Amino acid sequence: ISNSSRFEDYKLQNIIGNQLASQGFYEIMANSLTTPKYIELSEDLNADHNVKMLNPLSNDLEVMRQSLLFSGLEAVSRNINRKREDLKLFEFGKTYHQYSDKREEHKHLSLFVTGNKTEARWNAVTVPSDFFYLKGTLETILQRLGLTRLKSAPTKSDIFSEGMSLAIGKKTLVNFGLVKKSVLKHFGISQNVLFADFNWD
Repeated sequence: ISNSSRFEDYKLQNIIGNQLASQGFYEIMANSLTTPKYIELSEDLNADHNVKMLNPLSNDLEVMRQSLLFSGLEAVSRNINRKREDLKLFEFGKTYHQYSDKREEHKHLSLFVTGNKTEARWNAVTVPSDFFYLKGTLETILQRLGLTRLKSAPTKSDIFSEGMSLAIGKKTLVNFGLVKKSVLKHFGISQNVLFADFNWD
């Protein structure tokens, strides 16, 4: 990838990051090393595609992540356990995949929304975050990038109890929805969490 392409990508990330921050989102930076046990939480992931460490520091840092969902849920769980229950988080990060003849890295933008849209105040009524709030946020991101004429369809991902995808033509740009309670239970999360995964490339 050329330096000019890297610079353009950095500028786009900065533009979208600033837009999300202005909407009350906080950026997170999770570890790309993770536990192989997370593969068991989704049939969309394959243990054969794990990029394994030769000398892992621990069993919880044994492979490179195939999804940004689980490291993000770790951050959500940590915040909720410290009484920060209204969260809007985003992360620019990569996933890593081992195939029979090559390894691949893919760039993603992930969003996590849980709790109320705004913090509780004496002079304002709190409104819970919902599916349509997240959908609106995603559409404003795509519009800022100049991407319009979007097609929506139900997503087939098994991590969602209900989910959708936004696409241009046959190219899927983002999958999003309500994370399944069985996945949330693994992280000790009892409240609803909405997740969006952009194919940033």
